[in-house]
Amino acid sequence: PPRRYNMYSSSSSEVPPINRVQMDVFSDIIDEYESLGREGSGYVVIDVRGEDEVAFTGKVSPNAHTLPLPLIAKEGEDGAFNMDEEEFEETFGFAKPSMDEALVFTCKAGVRSYYGAQYAALAGYSKLFDYIGGADEWFRFPR
Repeated sequence: PPRRYNMYSSSSSEVPPINRVQMDVFSDIIDEYESLGREGSGYVVIDVRGEDEVAFTGKVSPNAHTLPLPLIAKEGEDGAFNMDEEEFEETFGFAKPSMDEALVFTCKAGVRSYYGAQYAALAGYSKLFDYIGGADEWFRFPR
């Protein structure tokens, strides 16, 4: 299961808190995710940038899933996290996260990822992380 970290937290009474993490914590999550995999780490890393943006910079992790924010934000049953498991996997090419997995969102600069986490919260997910530095920071500082 995911470890606890000191992190920024943003919450309201309507949705679970979204843990806003900095590069050091995100780096630890990525290391664990890459070494133990999705099942072993309990994390699902989701990049909400467009396919073209990801192609330009590369992925933050070889195992990160690209799920552009406009597809998450669609209304009703068309929104990614409102799809059933079969439709989700058929549409996006990876298994729909279960409610007990921790979703870790990233984007270019930490704005869209926060919105992605909010949509996940509204869909019932409660273990939510948002990397506030995004790909801009990730690729600027080699690990």
